[in-house]
Amino acid sequence: MFIKLVFISLAILLAIRFFFFYQNQPEYYNGQYLSFEADLLSQPQIFSRTQRITVFLPGGRRVFITVPLFPQFYYGDRIHIVGNLSVKLLNNSDQIYIMNFPKIEAKKSSGNKILAVTSFIRQKVISIFESTLPQTPSGLLLGIVFGIKEGIPRDFYESLRTSGTLHVTAASGMNVTMVGGFLSALFAFFLRRQIAVLASIAGILFYAVLAGLEPSIVRASIMGTLVFSAQILGRQNLAVYGLFLTGYFMLLFNPNLLFDIGFQLSFLATAGLLFIFPLFNFKNLIIGSDLATTLSAQLAVLPILLSSFGTYSLWSILTNTLVLWSIPFLMILGGLGALIGFVFEPLASFFLYLSLPLLLYFEKAVNTFAGFGGMNLNITSWQFILGYYSLLTALVLFLNSKRKLN
Repeated sequence: MFIKLVFISLAILLAIRFFFFYQNQPEYYNGQYLSFEADLLSQPQIFSRTQRITVFLPGGRRVFITVPLFPQFYYGDRIHIVGNLSVKLLNNSDQIYIMNFPKIEAKKSSGNKILAVTSFIRQKVISIFESTLPQTPSGLLLGIVFGIKEGIPRDFYESLRTSGTLHVTAASGMNVTMVGGFLSALFAFFLRRQIAVLASIAGILFYAVLAGLEPSIVRASIMGTLVFSAQILGRQNLAVYGLFLTGYFMLLFNPNLLFDIGFQLSFLATAGLLFIFPLFNFKNLIIGSDLATTLSAQLAVLPILLSSFGTYSLWSILTNTLVLWSIPFLMILGGLGALIGFVFEPLASFFLYLSLPLLLYFEKAVNTFAGFGGMNLNITSWQFILGYYSLLTALVLFLNSKRKLN
């Protein structure tokens, strides 16, 4: 009875939050003249003659801004933007906000010391990677380890998208899990267990800032913090509760995330790993774990991918299975290279060179399967999405109950 009351109270609180949030949202329309300030929480994408900046409007709406190549802006900059807003309608009826060549002025300082320190660290890491490895491998490794996609060449970025492997360049829950696990194992050598866990939590939070505070990273970092806190308290079975509580409090803080594709994909992919992954039994296969991981995540996010992007690679399951096994090794080698680079760059270069064969293999596999193209599907019906998840939920509950009986 108590749990039901708590659940109902939380649901009512979230409903009230949504009501007042959207009642007080500023209205934006096509051609609207805007003047506002924002912090750059991601590195601008550099093209031949322009750079693409992503910031948030007052009220939390994301806006994509195209500006000339110079002057260049960087992660952590505080900028003042003046110009006209364009509202574009996508095929799935979603609106996106665009500003083309507005007037932008960089402020002297964002006033955020965390962003300033993080910006310095990010630029140092990018410099080490790019000076050691060729362009495509260095951009791929930065994407895998830190979710920094700006260094990936345009043609290879399209290959990642077409082959269904673009998600590997988005810092995700797996990255956070590996960072937390590595740090906890490292600190356990010379610190008491409780202190080692607290130090690991601090490391996770720092990694979240370094990776750009993407919704998937924020969600995974909060969950990682809950899991490590559970270790201190001796409560291990909090993964499911952690996922839903994290999603709940993120929506409570920013209701706009409900319509954010990144948040939807990261939440559903994690739910797929929690509920669908245990149903697969590929223990006899060498790549069984990678195959089960890929299938679980793909099944969980398929309708969102189809309705949002309209393209799905029939080869994505095979491509992901062939490359996902390399991610943990690349995470470790890239992470060591970045960490040691602040102390002794030649040794950092050694670890980065060790990752080069894996990166070249990854690049070859992606380019090969990207050549087969994707299947264009125009599925935007909410009835299809609702029906798919209803059927998937029923199937998972049935198979899970059957598995427990066996």
